[in-house]
Amino acid sequence: LDPGDPVFFVHEVVEQMDLTVFESRYSVIGEHAYPPRLLLKLWLFGVTQGVYSGREIARRLHWDLRFRYLVGSAEHPDFRTINRFRVRHAADFSEILRQTLLLARAAKMVRLGVVTVDGTKIRANTSRHKAMSHKGMVEAEERLTLEIRAITRRLDEAAREEDRDDDHDGGGLPKELQDRKVRREKIRALREQLEAEKGEKLRDQHQKSFADPEAQMMKTGDGSLQYSYNAQAVVSRDGLIVAAELTREATDFHQLVPMTDAVEKMTGEKPVLMVADKGYLSEAVLEQMHARGQRCLVATGREDKGEAKWPSQPLTQAMARTLRLPWANQVYGKRKTQAERPFAEIKSAMKFRRFSLRGVVKVGGEWGLVCAGFNLRRLMAAAVAIG
Repeated sequence: LDPGDPVFFVHEVVEQMDLTVFESRYSVIGEHAYPPRLLLKLWLFGVTQGVYSGREIARRLHWDLRFRYLVGSAEHPDFRTINRFRVRHAADFSEILRQTLLLARAAKMVRLGVVTVDGTKIRANTSRHKAMSHKGMVEAEERLTLEIRAITRRLDEAAREEDRDDDHDGGGLPKELQDRKVRREKIRALREQLEAEKGEKLRDQHQKSFADPEAQMMKTGDGSLQYSYNAQAVVSRDGLIVAAELTREATDFHQLVPMTDAVEKMTGEKPVLMVADKGYLSEAVLEQMHARGQRCLVATGREDKGEAKWPSQPLTQAMARTLRLPWANQVYGKRKTQAERPFAEIKSAMKFRRFSLRGVVKVGGEWGLVCAGFNLRRLMAAAVAIG
């Protein structure tokens, strides 16, 4: 292997990390066969190289010298062990992201003066083919109810005609009845979830995915509607992700305050200035930021739409006037490069365009792992630049 190969950097970084939070999850269930540190190395290195499948990592343990180096002389974990580690520690990967920032600070990085926040839609591990509209759910429930009644009537008639002691199997519902009842209950639960989420805005065409009920239909970068999650990231001046969160909301309106809190939670400091595009703008959000004493620059118009209509609300008007000042115009002018570069690298160089896990908790952990991998790539680039 080349002495400058990224695998050595990942190995050394993970060796320095405090994995108490990972180790504590094993203390109750007994001794673990593979050290969490080893499995974390496999996942972090895989993420930096664009590998997000436990099966692919397991395959590479047999032919890729870099993955084999991480395992050393230990027995190779199988893909189930590798996958279980990612699922079990979904809530812990935010700690790994925090530790990448500690390493960056030791290298005199992570400047929290001006930070930018942005979001990107990343496809969920499901599709429209695994979904059903509200109208379809109602019709399916009615159809299954009728089928269940018909099967029950046939069983009642058969029971009256047959001798109960004649080779009877001991009771229990027939499989065709069980299957229909299970499917009806699943559809009913999904319909009730959809109705609770949409409320008065519910329409017949609104749909829900059976594979991942927590994913939402969102408009992606190519203009199509796909089941996705809204992945949020706050980026420092030196290009590091200093906070990462996941939301099921398609818009960014309610994300500015939570992401400000996430920065303070992750770094222990409040940013001097939060910069965001128009998607984060609302009078209520500006009021909350003002009440917190948190400075921010939020666009009052679309960057690609020319001059915006003059706002009517007082804080939004004040923001529009501030953005006309030379210093504010200069700071906001750098927003696009600073905020969107991580997403471009994650989707292009790191080849991450779709989540593998399902459910907002697991998917949130996967997003934290990807962001930690992105920070490691930035740290590696900085180390190479310094020489």
